[in-house]
Amino acid sequence: MSQAVEFHHLTSGLANTARQAVIETQFVDDKGKPIDLNGGSSTPSAGSVTPASLGGYSAAAGRGKVVQVKADGSGFDFVAPVTAPTADTLAGATDTGKSLLKATDAAAARKAISAGTSSFSGSYDDLTNKPAIPAAYTLPAATAAALGGVKQGAAVPDLAADANTTTANAKINALLAQLRAAGVIAA
Repeated sequence: MSQAVEFHHLTSGLANTARQAVIETQFVDDKGKPIDLNGGSSTPSAGSVTPASLGGYSAAAGRGKVVQVKADGSGFDFVAPVTAPTADTLAGATDTGKSLLKATDAAAARKAISAGTSSFSGSYDDLTNKPAIPAAYTLPAATAAALGGVKQGAAVPDLAADANTTTANAKINALLAQLRAAGVIAA
């Protein structure tokens, strides 16, 4: 029996909030008459369309193969299933890449790429091609024109609440002397 698809069109379901398309298809014979796939219903029940019901099915021809529509649309052919490439058959893969593809866990993957297998002792002195460590930096003295490092001056005690002018002047002068000695203000 010859079969052809007479029409198919997209429809939207009543509660189709996901905006999915539903395809309605009708199979017809070579005279254009609809083929009854399931007792007169235009929509076959789930699982009722089998390779045998599509016509031209032979258990010997189809065993271990997959159904593929013929190029001219006139029916179906049984073809060998496509085999996925393996790590060994993958073109262009290096030995390291193949080992990584074959790894079954994280430890095997690390081993395949030689991760975590360093011979470094942990001592900086054991490294090769290391940069020279420069001498320690010395801060220049601060000047009126340039920033620089300053030294901490000696502490000057706080003024007493009842200090007189002479005592206050002495404390201020001592503070100024410490600032000059530390390089904070010019001498």
